[in-house]
Amino acid sequence: MASAKVCTQCEGSGVNSVDHFNGRFKAGAVCWLCRGKREILCGNCNGAGFVGGFMSTLEE
Repeated sequence: MASAKVCTQCEGSGVNSVDHFNGRFKAGAVCWLCRGKREILCGNCNGAGFVGGFMSTLEE
């Protein structure tokens, strides 16, 4: 099982500090990468929960 680390985009705040992707994700809105959870997966995944082609089912 992969472990979590502080989100590299919001640095653990849970919100975007600047606009991303031409304004699709606005500053002050929920972080586009961690969706406000403040952590992302690390290890053998791409940060979006994909490990070996299978999506992680770990939920809060």
